[in-house]
Amino acid sequence: MGIMLKTALAVSVIAGLSVPITAQAADVSPTLLIETGPSDMAAYRRMISVKYLNGASVTANYKAYNRREFINTPNSTPANLIAACASGRATSLKDIKSFEKDEGRRARNGEAPETRTFCIKNVKNWDAKNKDKYLDPIFASMPYLAQ
Repeated sequence: MGIMLKTALAVSVIAGLSVPITAQAADVSPTLLIETGPSDMAAYRRMISVKYLNGASVTANYKAYNRREFINTPNSTPANLIAACASGRATSLKDIKSFEKDEGRRARNGEAPETRTFCIKNVKNWDAKNKDKYLDPIFASMPYLAQ
């Protein structure tokens, strides 16, 4: 009985410790390749393409003209850009915020949007707090709803 009690205690301690570790490890960003540039629709100034990557493969690809509607589209991104994101360095939050300032200035001045690519991956506390920090600056000058 003593061995069973010790075993049950050890299992509960291990299980108790592993739950927070698992939950914490699960809150990491997916690998996202985000492209932004001039819109292919006259009603919108710019558009954004969001690709979910698994290694060097695109598992999902969406196009957005506003912050609410994402259209599932075929992937047309060159393989070298996908591979660069999959195996290269991630875009820093500083670079993303710098883009937000530059894009805001371009929009206010009536200039064409800049074509940019961002690679977001392995960002800890993604759902808890960092998703908005990384994505809001990219979508900042986009309309909230369809025009």
